[in-house]
Amino acid sequence: MHLFKFFFSLFLLMPCFQFCSQAEPIPLEAYGQLELVQSADISPDGAHIAIIANVDGLARLMVFDANFKLVNGLNISKLKARSVSFYDNEHVILRVSETNRVYGYRGEFEFSAALAINIAKDAKPVQLLRDVRNLHPAQSGLGKIVGNGTKDNYVMMPAYIKASNTSNLGLVHVNLKTGRGRMFSAGLSNTIDWFVTDQGRPLVQEVYDNQRDRYTIRKFDGRSSETFYRRDDVKIPPISISGVLPDESGLVFVDVDSTEQGFDQLMQMDFEGEISGPIIASEGREIDIIYKDRNRKVLGVRFATMIPEYQFLDPALQVAVDRLQARFPGVSLYLDSWAEDRSKLLYRVFDASIGDAWLIQNVNTDEVEYLTTNRPDIPTDKLGAIYAIEYKARDGLTIPAILTLPAGQELQDSSRPLIVLPHGGPRSHDTMDFDWMAQFFSNRGYAVLQPNFRGSTGFGYAHMKAGEGEWGKKMQDDISDGVKEMIRAGYASKTDVCIIGASYGGYAALAGAVFTPELYRCVIAIAPVSDLNEMLREGKKRYGSNHWVVSAWESRMADGDARRERLRQVSPVNFADQVEAPVLLLHGDDDTVVDIRQSKLMERALKRADKSVKLVTLKGEDHWLSVQETRVELLREIEGFLAQHMPVN
Repeated sequence: MHLFKFFFSLFLLMPCFQFCSQAEPIPLEAYGQLELVQSADISPDGAHIAIIANVDGLARLMVFDANFKLVNGLNISKLKARSVSFYDNEHVILRVSETNRVYGYRGEFEFSAALAINIAKDAKPVQLLRDVRNLHPAQSGLGKIVGNGTKDNYVMMPAYIKASNTSNLGLVHVNLKTGRGRMFSAGLSNTIDWFVTDQGRPLVQEVYDNQRDRYTIRKFDGRSSETFYRRDDVKIPPISISGVLPDESGLVFVDVDSTEQGFDQLMQMDFEGEISGPIIASEGREIDIIYKDRNRKVLGVRFATMIPEYQFLDPALQVAVDRLQARFPGVSLYLDSWAEDRSKLLYRVFDASIGDAWLIQNVNTDEVEYLTTNRPDIPTDKLGAIYAIEYKARDGLTIPAILTLPAGQELQDSSRPLIVLPHGGPRSHDTMDFDWMAQFFSNRGYAVLQPNFRGSTGFGYAHMKAGEGEWGKKMQDDISDGVKEMIRAGYASKTDVCIIGASYGGYAALAGAVFTPELYRCVIAIAPVSDLNEMLREGKKRYGSNHWVVSAWESRMADGDARRERLRQVSPVNFADQVEAPVLLLHGDDDTVVDIRQSKLMERALKRADKSVKLVTLKGEDHWLSVQETRVELLREIEGFLAQHMPVN
């Protein structure tokens, strides 16, 4: 298979929802398989592209030159690869993880690491942070690079280092060639992040003292540092530092505590603690991605809109992206990376005419090179038609949503079965992008509604904050109101509705089953939360009762009033006797985010209430459905369940 070749012509293909006939079923393996190109990056000089490719069930790291000739390739199937990026023109960094246990520490955690690979042919991967004295054995997030080292081929990496009875997040100087590191600057007991200069010297240390509810930022001058910003009586870190101003004169941050703007804008702070801005703002649109260089200097943002929108501090990036968006209006263009001189930009794109694909924009020649599709086994004329819609919740709030219909079908069809697919998070959102589950269901003949209920990101700070304390209440009403609107508008059958979701979406599916049983003919919950009190207990055991992570979840679930009885009233496990529809539960046994016990508790409660339930354990699967074989298994179980309980006539 030639991964990089021209597959498409935008000028010859028309949107399939206008002209395609009814889609014939495509083998479910085409939807369950991981995307062909999972991650990609272009080198600083624009001469190479590195990708993680999933080909014939095997994961490979592949590096191509400017003529798309393979210059290096590694079989990485035994690793759980997450992303690949160039650090410089000679080295790519592969981020990997695995579900792990460490003797003496409670429970499983997702251990992460970074491998450095010299792109010269046959170069072997080197694991970074090797042979570091007193490196803590049980830490997630390991492998993060925050900037240059003080020498060529060195980088700065934060890592937890054991110190007497605790561990501190220190700054480690790491050799890209050997992977070995040594402590460069010791962290405090409550350090949460580091920022460094272009020369590899510590610039800023971010600190949050959970016991004192105190947040501070410290500026370095040589080896000494002093506090220049402090906030007291804060239950969670009040700001989120995004990066450094391009001239290193201050910091760029998001005001987490804002009651008005929040993630709608970027602010700046100088090293005297003076705040100004915003330097980037757009009311009603939240920031999704903050673009930075390798030393975390902020270059611009992508907003979390239905179709991506951008605003850059870097004029060259703004001009290039604006030009491509004007050329392809209505196409979802996701900027991935760029050459240092901005001559080449790499994007992932989605549109009905080209599918889920990758392209390179050659800025100097104004040419676009189409590289490959992520879904070679799904023809574009079989893609479901995607519509951005809105409807009103019962209290008048506007709910944005995505509606996906089988290819070739009319918008209105009151006999068509409907699947409601609430997203996880819940601080997340659905957009005009390829969704492998939604496309699978539409190919089987179902309409699919993906509501961006209150509490979702992407539609302004007020929309997100409206979900505080509304688990099982107004957030659930938003989903129910979407179902009713699809029926009222004639888009779907009033008797054939199934709710399916993963993570928070799994909670919403179970909440739908117990609180509005009359709406649903079947219920499928993937890695769901079923008992909110149990979830908080687990969080307190892992982090400590007073930890800010626990406070954040209490705020989101119950608006800070996380009394046992209040959480009990919105926990589906306590209302199993109200369920009318058959329930399918699917859960990975390596899930470190939502423990499989949550599904087992729900299964037990439903069986005690003499309800129809089936629990499928996905062996070796994590919370993110990272394994292709279990994705296929999951779709097979779901297809069989739907055929039994809500078939398409």
